[in-house]
Amino acid sequence: MHIDTISNIKFNKKIINYLSVLKPAATAILLAPTKTDLNDIIRYTLVDLMLKKVISVKHQNIKLHPNDPYAQMRTIVETDKNFTTYRKSDFEKYFISIIDEESYFQLRPYLLRIYHYTPLDNRMKKNILKEQKIQNLFSISFAFDALGLFILNKNGKKVRAELQRYFTTIDDNIVKIINESPEQALQLVSFLKGNIFLLKNITVELLEKINLLIKEQKKSNNNPYYDLFAMFDFSEVFFAEIAEEINETLSIIEKEFNNGRANTYDYDPIDFSD
Repeated sequence: MHIDTISNIKFNKKIINYLSVLKPAATAILLAPTKTDLNDIIRYTLVDLMLKKVISVKHQNIKLHPNDPYAQMRTIVETDKNFTTYRKSDFEKYFISIIDEESYFQLRPYLLRIYHYTPLDNRMKKNILKEQKIQNLFSISFAFDALGLFILNKNGKKVRAELQRYFTTIDDNIVKIINESPEQALQLVSFLKGNIFLLKNITVELLEKINLLIKEQKKSNNNPYYDLFAMFDFSEVFFAEIAEEINETLSIIEKEFNNGRANTYDYDPIDFSD
């Protein structure tokens, strides 16, 4: 089984290999340069960092102040086990540099701070394209710089078309692959990494099945290859309403910023020592 062959359909291996190095925000821009906005970039980057266990987002009963009579369920953002060793991309600093191991955020203040400090949509896209080394797939012109137009050149259109065909084929066959070719399913997870969340048909049920496959293969195989899947142990965020909560909160924040009603007092993290 090969990553460049899905359900007996062959793909251009050189083009498909872009997915082995591109982070999901960059892949999203490549697939839909105009339609991908800042909310998409924040959402894809955050889930990618959660998948890599750099940042954790979870429900937790806490008291925001020692004098609070009761703990309440909150959505908490804090560092995860790979936080200190992760080599962040420059555009990921807006997610990582604002948090440390001594404090945590509630979800809304965390997203507010990211939204406040990230560059505007087009500048953020340009930074990502440059850092991920795919600027050569776009037409660089006065319009690109001055107007923020992101136009794929001939080679860029070829790459996008092949990646779209690849994602569509996986989407159409993902259930069959998981049920009939579990090894290929795990190879795809390992290969796509955070890009797996660009699949349209990836559901909670399928992620749970992939988790089960990982556990089964690690039990039945002595091959150290399967130890690599520790980072793909999908946390509760992907199985609960937290993912939906992130989307809804981002949408509300965007409207508030557009209307000039974002509250700066919401930005501060909470210290664990309080």
